[in-house]
Amino acid sequence: MTLLAVTFMLSAALYSQALQYDIKVKYIHEDTGVSADVTVTVKSGEPDFAYFLMTNDPVKGTVLQQSGPTRKKNYVFRDVKPGKYFIKIHDRSGMPFGKTVVIDENEASTN
Repeated sequence: MTLLAVTFMLSAALYSQALQYDIKVKYIHEDTGVSADVTVTVKSGEPDFAYFLMTNDPVKGTVLQQSGPTRKKNYVFRDVKPGKYFIKIHDRSGMPFGKTVVIDENEASTN
């Protein structure tokens, strides 16, 4: 095995660890209806980060909102209307992580 192959395998092993993150939804109730601010907080990984709010398909979804590359470990998607979305996060490794988030139009309380 060549040194290049060993270096590549070591790099892949370092970056293959799952990115740890939290997603919090804060509902906003107005006369016009419900929306939400969705805050993503990254707990591991290496900057630069990129954050994406997508239609609920992690592969073929349409990007609705996104950050540019940022060193910040948190990002807020504002005024998200009720529906099912996919939140995708990339760190420096470029490997995507994420999950589905549902904004419920019948949400009764703010959190």
